[in-house]
Amino acid sequence: MRSFATAGLGALVLMLVGCGGDDSASILPPGRAIETSRTLTPTTHLFGDDARARLEVVVDRRLLDPNGVRVTTSFEPYETVGGPAPSRSDLGEYTRLRYDYELRCLSADCIPVRLESILGEQEEGRGERRTFRFPPALVRYDEPGGGRPELLRSVSWPPLTSVSRLNEAQADAEFPFRLSPTPLPALSYRASPPVFSAISLGLGLLLLSFPVRAAIRWWRRRRPVVEQPAPVELSPLERARALLLWSSERGPADRRRALSNYAAELRRAAGDGVVSDALALAWSRPAPPSDAVRALAAETRRSRD
Repeated sequence: MRSFATAGLGALVLMLVGCGGDDSASILPPGRAIETSRTLTPTTHLFGDDARARLEVVVDRRLLDPNGVRVTTSFEPYETVGGPAPSRSDLGEYTRLRYDYELRCLSADCIPVRLESILGEQEEGRGERRTFRFPPALVRYDEPGGGRPELLRSVSWPPLTSVSRLNEAQADAEFPFRLSPTPLPALSYRASPPVFSAISLGLGLLLLSFPVRAAIRWWRRRRPVVEQPAPVELSPLERARALLLWSSERGPADRRRALSNYAAELRRAAGDGVVSDALALAWSRPAPPSDAVRALAAETRRSRD
């Protein structure tokens, strides 16, 4: 491709300077550092078809740096399909920059309108069209170390005409479209939708459980640890005394059992006199009153202390 581009640029040189000229002849006119050319094909097309625009810029590298050349274009309402396709080829001290644009417009702004004439409604079978005039392409140059880019050239485009694929004669004679309804095939599934939904929901909940568990662990780690007091170990006698005080609020049978248990613990820890008092109270008639039980627990506690 590079060889073809070089050959094309060489042909351009021959056309500009003429055959048999001096080898030192310049491609560009004297005193110029840039030359441009543009093409727009076709200039008339049917609605929906593509059009192609090309802009070529020849730069004298002794005067301008090709890397500083910038081209600004606008083809609204047409769209540039795939963006511009720039290319570069060098020949001697000259560089050719080529910008290709593929234009397409399928929007309502590009629908052709009726072409008015002096015949008015008497004219039949006229095609409908719309002509677009694009703003000029601006060729700017970024001067190294400079400020605002300098405008080198303003290149105007030829008008582009979009022609309708229908005309009034065809529309009045016969409707140009045909409807051929075809029933759609029955729906088919690779997997049952309810089963697939249930599996997806289960997998989603399973994946959600991981961040939830991580958040719970993080919350527990950041909460301050509350130190629980160490449990107090009670002696058998203290447990028996606590049971005795608890039984003072209970029935006679509970008080008797608590007094008997307390007498047994006292026998191991105190004298027989205290034990006899507890036993006598346990089996007294009538049942031992609550006040007497609390008084015995207090008295034995004072004697032990």
